[in-house]
Amino acid sequence: MKQGYIHLLPYMLRFLAGTRKIVRYHDVTPGSQITWNTAFLAVTGAFKRDGEKGVQRLLRILESVVTTPEDSLSEALRKARLELYQDSNDAFRQLLLGRYGKLPLGFPPDWVYESAFGKEYTTALEKRTEESPLTYLQDMDLDKEREALHKAIGREPSQEEVVMYCNHPGDALKTIDFRHQYGDPNQLPLHAWFEGLQDGEEIYFNDRHGKPHHLLVRDVTDPDESGVSVVRYALDSESFTLPVQVAEPSGKSNTDVERADPNDPYQVAAPSNGDLWVMHVQPGEQVRKGEELFNISIMKQEKAVVAPIDGIVERVVKTADYMDDKKMVPVKEGELLVVLAPPKRTCLECGEPFPKENCTFCPSCGTRCAS
Repeated sequence: MKQGYIHLLPYMLRFLAGTRKIVRYHDVTPGSQITWNTAFLAVTGAFKRDGEKGVQRLLRILESVVTTPEDSLSEALRKARLELYQDSNDAFRQLLLGRYGKLPLGFPPDWVYESAFGKEYTTALEKRTEESPLTYLQDMDLDKEREALHKAIGREPSQEEVVMYCNHPGDALKTIDFRHQYGDPNQLPLHAWFEGLQDGEEIYFNDRHGKPHHLLVRDVTDPDESGVSVVRYALDSESFTLPVQVAEPSGKSNTDVERADPNDPYQVAAPSNGDLWVMHVQPGEQVRKGEELFNISIMKQEKAVVAPIDGIVERVVKTADYMDDKKMVPVKEGELLVVLAPPKRTCLECGEPFPKENCTFCPSCGTRCAS
């Protein structure tokens, strides 16, 4: 709904059902989120390229593939089926390699790897494994995690908070901060969580200490030009007013993000709406084509974005380091995140670019630079 694709949901479900017959993976964690995102990316990718007509064509290919015996497939259909997983993300590729555990019904056909990995699919086939990743999982240092949480919230955490932090560090910090500001919301009745409250509606509930409360929603305004609605409510006869962002701002505003030029290979953008959780490069660093620049979390899965061309990092628009501070930075599809520039000088000996103009020695081969 947020990205405007809700009308494509039936197509996504059909793609998901077809993929289950090809990849033959149970829709349970982590496979459920991965296969669902694969369907989402495939359908929205086809829609971006050729509208609803492109989506319907993709589903026709999928249906033909799952209903036609392999030895009866035409050459045209064998070629067309490579389009099915061309928009898949890193998580789906890792799933195909067996990195999340052994596939219960065996590996899918080789053409699935060619569709997902492209020209590198033969290398991917060699990297498949049936070994459990749990074999190499190191034990967590609970004392170290408790100390990190203590430092982050400025007090001794409860056992429940430590467990929550060990499972989802970033979400745990947001939850703890929310409870600090507003109290524990888990005491609200389920219907208030799932359906919300309308103007004039009231509820009675007890907090975690058994104290009774009365909540009355007085008024909810329509969104203004900035996409903000104002909620006026009374809690235990005390009145409150709370602005809530419920929609995108209408028209041009100062909050508009800087967008990358899709025709400029030196401008690297966010591939989709999501959260930037790690930026690997800094201005002045040299990068090679295919080197990872940053990583975005999209629908709880990671998407690595690589350099499309050799160059020098000229500008980093946004940065993040989730492993350090457990914070992510929201980004929008097409938003400019990294600007590259062609290297101004290259080594006469090895041909490698210099990261800086005033290099005395080549950082690649050590040859003294010509003046």
